[in-house]
Amino acid sequence: MTKRVGDAGRWAKYCASRGAATYESYGSLFEPGRKDDLRRTLAAKVTEGLNAPEAPASECILGIVDEIISERKGGWHFSLSPERLLDDLRVNDHSSRHLCADCSLPGCCYFEIIRLTSDDAERLRAHFELSLDEFVAQHCVAYVDDHDRRYTYALKKAQPCAFLGEDGQCPVYADRPAVCAEFPFVIDRKTRDITEIRLFPFCNVPFNVLRLEVRRRALEGIRRGNGSTERE
Repeated sequence: MTKRVGDAGRWAKYCASRGAATYESYGSLFEPGRKDDLRRTLAAKVTEGLNAPEAPASECILGIVDEIISERKGGWHFSLSPERLLDDLRVNDHSSRHLCADCSLPGCCYFEIIRLTSDDAERLRAHFELSLDEFVAQHCVAYVDDHDRRYTYALKKAQPCAFLGEDGQCPVYADRPAVCAEFPFVIDRKTRDITEIRLFPFCNVPFNVLRLEVRRRALEGIRRGNGSTERE
């Protein structure tokens, strides 16, 4: 993603510290012409997470991968019905261990605009022990979203987020904005169900959603056979 010139050195330093100079997200596997790369990588990552030798053969895993990919012929929109959601896919602080697996870069902290609701502003001003007026004056600009009236402010600095630490960690994670907690999901505001997962080339979440679904189907087959379980 495009970054401000002033952040180029910081980004390069972070990449180097993580050994990520040639980092490529799983999100890039959804680009046109990379279907074979997607299926091979997905099968390999799922196979790594299952016990051997009881786990299904790699050909079986690849068959499940092909089955799931064939279900997405209409496009990679990832609409998910509530009854099909795994617990790991619900938006909560514990889901990131699986959904953000293998992520090396804080790409989702590099958006041009980070919108805040009034509730976000209230949590963050309490985190910094500021009054609302002080927090807004120091960190926010007015923001109007014609499609979603929940958003009333935006952070003054993005690309990267002003709160992102030098170590690439989020020091306000427990009080982070809703757009951060929900990323990259589209959430139904009434039911709080995930209705879509958006594709971003730097984001591993869509790949890991498929990874979880392939693993779920593989484990169902194992349990029907000999009762083996996945690795912790």
